[in-house]
Amino acid sequence: MFLHADSGAARQWRPVLERVADERRVVAFDFRGHGPSEPAANQDYGYAGRAEDVSSVAAALGLERFFLVTHSGGAGVALEYAVAHADRVAGLLLVDPATDPRALPQAVKEGLLRDLAGPRGLEVQQAFYASIAGENAAVRELVLADCAAVAAPARLGVARALAEWNPEPTLNAWRGPAFILGSAANDNGHALYDLRHDIPHAIVPDVGHWIALERPERVEQAIRRFTS
Repeated sequence: MFLHADSGAARQWRPVLERVADERRVVAFDFRGHGPSEPAANQDYGYAGRAEDVSSVAAALGLERFFLVTHSGGAGVALEYAVAHADRVAGLLLVDPATDPRALPQAVKEGLLRDLAGPRGLEVQQAFYASIAGENAAVRELVLADCAAVAAPARLGVARALAEWNPEPTLNAWRGPAFILGSAANDNGHALYDLRHDIPHAIVPDVGHWIALERPERVEQAIRRFTS
C-alpha cells in the first residue's frame, strides 16, 4: 500500500505502481481531503486520523498483511498505523520521509501555520513545494496541481500534524523491517535514520523531494529489494 505526501495525491505513485504491479498487488489512495476524497467529517487530519484511512482501505480490499511504502509526511501516518497494527504490516519503506520537525524553531513553525491558515495559504504551500520539487518542470507542475486540489482545512491540518510531530515514540516502537530512501537535501542530521541508526538507508543524489516521480526506477529497485 502506497501513502502519498501531505497535500499530495495517490497519482504521484503512478510511475512506480506501473513498474511493480507485475509482481505484487499494489494499492494507492488519496487521504481524506486530498484529491477526490471527501474532507474529514470530524476535521481530524492528524496521523491517527489518517491511519484510520489506511485501516478503512485495508478492510475494504481485504488486505490482511502488506508492506507500506510512504512519501514525505506519509511516514508519520505509516508509523502510527504500523505500531497499532504490527501484525498486519510486513515492513515500512519510507521514501524521503519528513525530517524531525523539532529541529525547526517554534516561531518558524507558528509563522508557517499562520500563513497556511490565511487567504494566501495555497500560494504559500505551492511556493514551498516548488522550492523542493527539483529541476523537472513536469514534476513541479503535477505537484502544484495536486496541492491545489487539497481542501483548505486538510492543507492546514496535515501541516499542523507535522509541525507538532515528535517522531521518536512511533519510530522507536516499530521494531519490524524498515528502509529509508532519502534525497541528498534531507541528509542533514535531522533525518529519521539519525534517530534510529539501526534503520538502513540510501541517498539518491541530484533529485528533488518527489523521487517517485523523478526517479521511479530507483524507487522500484528499493521496493523489489526490500520486499524480496
